[in-house]
Amino acid sequence: MLDFRVLLFYPNQRAESLVPPALAILSAILKSKGVIVDLFDSTNYDLDADDYINTTFTKTRDDSKGYVQNLLVRPYESKADTLRKHVSAVTGLKEKVESFKPDLIAVTVTESTFLLAVQLIDTISDYNIPNIFGGVFPTFAPDRAMSFSQVDMLCVGEGENCLPDLVSCMQNGEDLSNVTNLAYRDSNGCTVKNSISNPVDVNEVPMADFELFEEGQFYRPMFGKLYKMIPVETHRGCPYTCAFCNSPAQNTFYSKETGKSYFRKRSFEHIREDLLYFRDVMKMEYIYFWADTFFAWSEREIDEFCEMYSDINLPFWCQTRVETVTEKRIIQLKDVGLHFMAFGMEHGNEEFRANTVRRKYTNATAIEALKVPKQCGIPFAVNNIIGFPGETRELSFDTIELNREFEADQMSCSIFQPYLGTPLRPICENLGLLHPDTLCPANSENTVMTIPGYTSEQLIGLKRTFAMYVRFPKERWPEIAIAEQLTPEGDAMWAKLGDEYTQEFFSSPEVDITAQGNPIEVEASVSI
Repeated sequence: MLDFRVLLFYPNQRAESLVPPALAILSAILKSKGVIVDLFDSTNYDLDADDYINTTFTKTRDDSKGYVQNLLVRPYESKADTLRKHVSAVTGLKEKVESFKPDLIAVTVTESTFLLAVQLIDTISDYNIPNIFGGVFPTFAPDRAMSFSQVDMLCVGEGENCLPDLVSCMQNGEDLSNVTNLAYRDSNGCTVKNSISNPVDVNEVPMADFELFEEGQFYRPMFGKLYKMIPVETHRGCPYTCAFCNSPAQNTFYSKETGKSYFRKRSFEHIREDLLYFRDVMKMEYIYFWADTFFAWSEREIDEFCEMYSDINLPFWCQTRVETVTEKRIIQLKDVGLHFMAFGMEHGNEEFRANTVRRKYTNATAIEALKVPKQCGIPFAVNNIIGFPGETRELSFDTIELNREFEADQMSCSIFQPYLGTPLRPICENLGLLHPDTLCPANSENTVMTIPGYTSEQLIGLKRTFAMYVRFPKERWPEIAIAEQLTPEGDAMWAKLGDEYTQEFFSSPEVDITAQGNPIEVEASVSI
């Protein structure tokens, strides 16, 4: 594939998001086949300076400062200002296209970044460069994605086979009908959807080309200190069926299309090879294990992981579910470097959590499980969501009450977004809570739904005071109720209580974790 050029495009709005493994893996695959690869990453460009974007795109910026203001993370020294380019994203993209001269632009999107990507692609339409969009949004809403004229092709599902096969066909002038996982328009403008290939063998995927990203993109705060941090894939997919997540749809999609299981585990030998390279060559200081449920291993596999990791000597973060916790596992992992972990609680009402969220465990189970990391000296965070369909303010307070039962070192509170591909999306549409064509913003933003009896202002107010309700004694709740109000009086009380909260609960820098949010709309597959 001599001198074929592919520009990978990451339309990121989240200054604190980790670099995406999907693009790094695809870069490695393309380079191994002789393709020339470059990257345009919008993370540090100035979107506010783009008049075109501001007038045509409703921004749903996930600003990490909001997490600090809502008391969900400790204050930390950010590198954002030093990384900011002070150039508009439109200018940056045009400069990259003119200098690199790509033959194909491959864009990775989630639902919350799709509109930004479309608008930026629209600004370079005069260059007539074909593009392909991939990621969870094109996978689960291909017709919606192809309804945008700016989109030329889609990768539906995993991209490890699709993208290099597409490049080969384009270079050789061949028909696209044999490129699996590809959707495109034929000569009559009709959308053609090719067959879906089997899930890739994750042990045959080459080591991710993270050198593709700028050095500064790897630094993230953890425990009040900036580390050079990298995401490492251990599992792809998830065996659980939470209704707010798109992983169940991945399982259903691949089972229907191929008869194969989407959930796969990488071998410890391959994980070790990656870790040694990241530590010794790239000089990484911290490992972020990229898995929906890190404990989705047997006891034997946990033993094997600990043996493998025992001489890596790098701290690591992982996330799991309360049902998977045992004292033995926590102690084992602590001995080899477990530094911080996160649990998805999502909701505090047992019946609502089981029937709507599809998480069937008791509150007593959760409380007992979360005693274990505390007793073992492992700091942990708990993720919570408010604004589910059918939720009321009273139900949200069940979540607050449950959080008061354990001593999490950190907590998050997100407002539910009904992403396409999640089991809850059709339920929300059928209930008339949102129009079927609605595209959802990041889960740090406000609801796009109309929830009877629960206004968007109430959701914002409760989100910004969630940590206060959990940590302050109940005799302070009348003051917190004032701080919920989005009024000058409410803002003043919120600022006052926020200062007090920071002094009382963030007085030492022992625990800090970057604002990652909930794994709701994740790049669950290595899509473009």
